[in-house]
Amino acid sequence: MQFDSIRRVLESIDPAASHGTGAPPDISEVYAPSGHESALDPERALVIGDRGMGKTFWTWSLAGDASRAYLSDVFPRLGLSQCQVRVGFAGEDMGPGGSISTEVFDELQTRHNHSAELIWRAVILRAAYLSVGKPLPAATLVELLKWADADTERFQLALRSIDDEASVTRRKVVVLFDALDRLGSNWDVIRMRTIALIRVALALRSYRAIKVKIFMRTDQAADGALFAFPDASKVFGARVDLFWERRDLFGLAYSRIARSRESHADFAELLASTCGLALSSDALPDTLKHDESLQASVFSALAGPYMGSDWRKGKTYAWLHNHLADAHGRVSPRSFMSALRSAAAARPIPIDKLFEPKGLQRGVQDASSLRVAQLEEEFPWIKDALRPLADLRVPSTKELLISRWDEEKTPMVIARSAQTGSFLPPIEFGTDAPNATADALLEALRRIGVAEVRPDGRINMPDIYRVAARLLRKGGIRPTR
Repeated sequence: MQFDSIRRVLESIDPAASHGTGAPPDISEVYAPSGHESALDPERALVIGDRGMGKTFWTWSLAGDASRAYLSDVFPRLGLSQCQVRVGFAGEDMGPGGSISTEVFDELQTRHNHSAELIWRAVILRAAYLSVGKPLPAATLVELLKWADADTERFQLALRSIDDEASVTRRKVVVLFDALDRLGSNWDVIRMRTIALIRVALALRSYRAIKVKIFMRTDQAADGALFAFPDASKVFGARVDLFWERRDLFGLAYSRIARSRESHADFAELLASTCGLALSSDALPDTLKHDESLQASVFSALAGPYMGSDWRKGKTYAWLHNHLADAHGRVSPRSFMSALRSAAAARPIPIDKLFEPKGLQRGVQDASSLRVAQLEEEFPWIKDALRPLADLRVPSTKELLISRWDEEKTPMVIARSAQTGSFLPPIEFGTDAPNATADALLEALRRIGVAEVRPDGRINMPDIYRVAARLLRKGGIRPTR
């Protein structure tokens, strides 16, 4: 069996690639695990997920006509072919199709004194009018808000009228909201505007055609104040938690190989010889998407069954996922594909397989560096939190770990840096300096999956973060230099 074509396809993966805002993905990039069907359902208003789990990717996949048509074929129950989709907020500049920017939101609240709830309702009304092709009551959002503020009853009846019109034709208007952590310059403003959006989503539950869909970060959703008002549990209780199962990640990798013209034939031969599956088109057989025993057989053909001479070093299929998982057991698709890319690029090239154990270990090292860099984009304070912990051996006692932070006054360094407005501090710090403690910082790391507290009280850090942060673990993968 020749692995050269599969190796070249995996080596071509861009390790820095992640889907940004503003443009739908190409259909060739879309892999839709069955477990993500609920996350795409227009009837499910709240989707919660960590960075890299697909919130922005699915936002723009739903917004794109071609990608939404593809998803409609994959999940026909959702009726996506009958949906008109607009983006209400995505953390970017003002959009002609209905989205609002943070700067415009600031202006509408501070200069024009409009409430956050009215602003969100105006954004949704504008998106609905544009979706059904009706002329707007006002040309700009500023003018639309003046029109809405002048007669609340007229405003609400206009929204109901659009809902009724779309319902008669069995269409739906879905307005998407992503990147809510960019709604303001501090957590108080972000919290206030997010609560207003949740209130509007709750009010619109009775609408038949107009649907609100919110993609929210896990740490933001953990803020109890967001759902402390009456009936908020109706939104939070129906939430969808967005994550990738192990079978989804291997399905993603195998789909990438199967779809490539370069590797399709060799991969088809591999499937036929290892598990008797036929690859007649670029779509994976359903069994290979869901059956982990079949996936493991294929990966054993690519990497061998074990990370050493026998089972005591770990089975390759489980080992890779385990070492890429955070403290909550979650693996991002970007980390997984990055690890496979680095493992495929490892030299010397194996003679009788695609991956060597050392190559897979190198893959975890590179994926760790990428994941920590990715985390720093979302939580800039993480650099100051991890730097004093270098060379600490984990699992560690809580006292020893916190002593590292106390020596460098890390919590207060983070709090002072955040006060400059360059980034948001951990939610656990709140808005008061006395809350910037080592215990609060440790809780922040635990909540985002960077640290875990073991039953004996010791603190551990999973390899996906430990390796790049240069912490030590007996018998573990060596930290990156």
